Amino acid sequence: KTSDGKYDYSECFESVTPLIESADYAVVNLETPLAGAPYTGYPCFSAPDAYLDALAYAGFDMMLTANNHTLDKRSKGAVRTLDQLDGRFLDHLGTYRDKHERDSVLPMVKNIGGFKIGFLNYTYGTNGIEVTPPVIVDYIEREKITSDIKNLRGAGAELIAVCIHWGDEYKLLPNSTQRSLARYLETLGVDMIIGGHPHVIQPMELRKSEINNRSVLTVYSLGNFISA
Repeated sequence: KTSDGKYDYSECFESVTPLIESADYAVVNLETPLAGAPYTGYPCFSAPDAYLDALAYAGFDMMLTANNHTLDKRSKGAVRTLDQLDGRFLDHLGTYRDKHERDSVLPMVKNIGGFKIGFLNYTYGTNGIEVTPPVIVDYIEREKITSDIKNLRGAGAELIAVCIHWGDEYKLLPNSTQRSLARYLETLGVDMIIGGHPHVIQPMELRKSEINNRSVLTVYSLGNFISA
């Protein structure tokens, strides 16, 4: 908090900004709504908008919003978060105001360094808080994931990255559900499976897909980039 009562998070990212800016396209999981004041911490978060400004200034290009805290301030908070992202012209994925918006965002294929890369984002749940229609949260549902991946291929994606919120908090190894879902995503031809939620680093695997003999990178959990 600054002397004039505002918020400034830029120093949190100061040391890593050169690394983030050097990426062709930087993606981060935004695990707090920007639901406006009063600002709150655990267990139901709402961060000041200045937090998003710091992320954008640090060089992140896309924010993932499908995680277990996305409905901490209910659907109204989720929509306000989308408003703030759109107001800063940032790409975002995982939650939508309605079906029309989801259909306009997906399939998301970005041209990055000459490669057409498709992105998807899903979460295992939202801490028991139900989404209020028409707002949509992309939960882990195999039938939906299968359809989304098919649409990405149809849109010309050469590589597909599924960013997924799963697993058990503070466990150093993936659980059986993570492993099973990772194998299923392999059968769909996914190239990168990037996980979050456990808040600790879990193993990475580079496997040969039985479907197309391509290498599949699975990162079960990246751990925390910044927390508190």
